[in-house]
Amino acid sequence: MSLSCFVEFLRLSADERDYSRQVFCSWDLLSHNDDPIAASCGFQLGPTRRFGDPREYDYIVVHGSVLHSANPVPDELTCFVRDAIDCGVPVVGLCTGQFLLAGLGLLDGRRCAVHFSLVSALHQLHPEVIPVSDEPVVRDGDFITCPGGLASINLAMQLVTEHCGSVRSDKTMHYLMADRGLDQMQAMAQDSDMGLTFPDQRLTNAVALMRQRLYETGTVAEIAASVGLSERELTRLFNQHLRTSPAQYWRQIRLQAAHWLVLNSGRSITQIAYECGFTDSSHLTRWFKRAYQTTPSRLRQLTRDAGVH
Repeated sequence: MSLSCFVEFLRLSADERDYSRQVFCSWDLLSHNDDPIAASCGFQLGPTRRFGDPREYDYIVVHGSVLHSANPVPDELTCFVRDAIDCGVPVVGLCTGQFLLAGLGLLDGRRCAVHFSLVSALHQLHPEVIPVSDEPVVRDGDFITCPGGLASINLAMQLVTEHCGSVRSDKTMHYLMADRGLDQMQAMAQDSDMGLTFPDQRLTNAVALMRQRLYETGTVAEIAASVGLSERELTRLFNQHLRTSPAQYWRQIRLQAAHWLVLNSGRSITQIAYECGFTDSSHLTRWFKRAYQTTPSRLRQLTRDAGVH
């Protein structure tokens, strides 16, 4: 997503209308050889050029993959990044590309934009780096970092504005409908607690992590550690702002997901329990009955008898 958003913004900014000519800006997908590059989704991308002279570019963007990937980082990439730095070419870490830069010691003592779910990983792997999880783009010296996702549009917009002017970037934002679409997405989020924000960013990140890990088993202590808090500190923040404990809040959103699946899927109750983070169907049924005054099986049967589904 981050690669697509970034390149698509460049494509639309590079020409008038939608002709896709690389007139006002251009780009290449670089690699150490000509082999297709497999993305996490399974699609393969063909490099347009091999690593060469970094001075041919205004920026070198290092795009990272999933952190648990077994694919080693090619030595040629490391050498190319170092060459770019030696030549004074600004280097961008996009998605998880900043982890490669941090691994080379290039971000020590610098602020680094990172996805909130990876703050703990960055701190553990590279404690000298200063993680920033609430800004879409962070510049520190000749290094630019971006956590990916829709923030990639912010990154591309800043670069296009600086080099091609605001008229061109405004045109692209309008063409992408991002000037309206992003606002609409934010408005939709505000209609539910999915868009909750709090004075303490760590609490906002903790709630987001709970939703991200809705279908995974885990502990409150792990959530707390991921946002840089102790379990006791996280509990205090939840009680202060949400009037409930972290465990109760996490259970509540799991139950909401289970309730939806009971009514809108053909999955068995056991499977729903497993997918929503409960140990078994009995565990789900016990908490489900407390929340909804009926069991999952009974609710499903009543709904079918009423002819709703």
